[in-house]
Amino acid sequence: MKHKFTRNPGLKIVSLVMAFLIWILVANINNPTGSQIFRGVKVKIINQDSVTDIDKVFDVIDGDTVTLKVTERRKILENLKNSDFEVIADMENLNEMDAVPLYVSCSNAAVTWDEIEIYPASIKVQLEQKTQSEFQVSVTTEGQVAKGYEVGTTEVLSGKTVQVAGPESLLKKIGKISAVVNVTGVYSDVVKTVTLKVYDKNEEQFLESQMDRIQIKDAAGVLLSDNKVKVKVSLWEIMNDIPVAVETSGTPAEGYRISSISTVPVTVNLVGTREALARLDGKVVLKEPISVEGASESITIDVDLTESLEDVEGIRLVADADPTVTVTVQIEKTGDRTVNVPLSSLELLNKPEGMTLTFSPADAIPVRIHSDDESVYSVKESDIHCSLDLSRCVDAGSYEIPVEIDLPESYELVSEVVIVVTSEKEVKENEANTEG
Repeated sequence: MKHKFTRNPGLKIVSLVMAFLIWILVANINNPTGSQIFRGVKVKIINQDSVTDIDKVFDVIDGDTVTLKVTERRKILENLKNSDFEVIADMENLNEMDAVPLYVSCSNAAVTWDEIEIYPASIKVQLEQKTQSEFQVSVTTEGQVAKGYEVGTTEVLSGKTVQVAGPESLLKKIGKISAVVNVTGVYSDVVKTVTLKVYDKNEEQFLESQMDRIQIKDAAGVLLSDNKVKVKVSLWEIMNDIPVAVETSGTPAEGYRISSISTVPVTVNLVGTREALARLDGKVVLKEPISVEGASESITIDVDLTESLEDVEGIRLVADADPTVTVTVQIEKTGDRTVNVPLSSLELLNKPEGMTLTFSPADAIPVRIHSDDESVYSVKESDIHCSLDLSRCVDAGSYEIPVEIDLPESYELVSEVVIVVTSEKEVKENEANTEG
């Protein structure tokens, strides 16, 4: 037996080598070695305190993601993905060139560091002085609260301002910091937690990468968790049809008087607390009286209601309301009076057939009359007869037609009264259906 094992040793060695080579060949055919590229692998930065401890901040200007080339057997490569790799940049290794070398490892133990090539091999950073500035938080709401209410006041419970710490260049870009609160369906006072949003001076919201470089603290300097604040939203009740009251000052010219005072609109809609409305005594009085001193003709003036409400805490006009009120103080001579005769009392003469007529004014005709005694103030609407000749309206168009006015004896008409009449051909029902 001993001779069998020792006979032809060279041939036996050659056989073993051949067998090994055949095994390697078969293995490489079935599971060959190759390379695979993994792009966009995120770099993890550690030991940032080594920079922040010296009141500096850094910004990665190149290399926040890398490309890896892995050389391994095919079956291993097939099961690899980006998340299997961890690329580390240790800020303690920051060199004089402001670069940090990168180290990579793989969760698959079959892949060793020498089988991985990394591009680039380091990240480039820019160091900057760390600063802190104070910014006011603006609160805005979105959505519709319950019917009959509006958002009255909003309040950031931790304070109106926040402290922002970070790179000086980034803080200079901040235009505003906003807390946006969704109030859809809210029907009572509520406190909501919202995330602060930071915008640059071009109204563009900060990117996540920019937010990662700043720290937001409350007014007391306490770091905000996830940049969240609590906002209290108080609802105010809508109060409709509140009358507008006008006061006057001074005295009209001799022989003249104030005959009437009117506003457009007559009433306004407010939103506020019941206590605030009680302080208004149920009406909005214009802040400044209208001066009629020496006036011999009517006065019409536009007044901004917000000025009349600004001194009353807890109340304002409803959202999107026009704050302008037009006030007219009618000044007439003593012995003059304007009587508004309803349009329904107007006698229509020679009304054309087949025409639709529209009148302006559409409600009443202002008839100004004069008398030498005080009896003018006792004249009633029914004492004045008005008629209108519509013979000119036989053709379509707009016409200014004087009103014929008959007054009681001893009264005279101060000025002519004109009505604008628009005449249009009447559209019959069958014609309307045909056009449709």
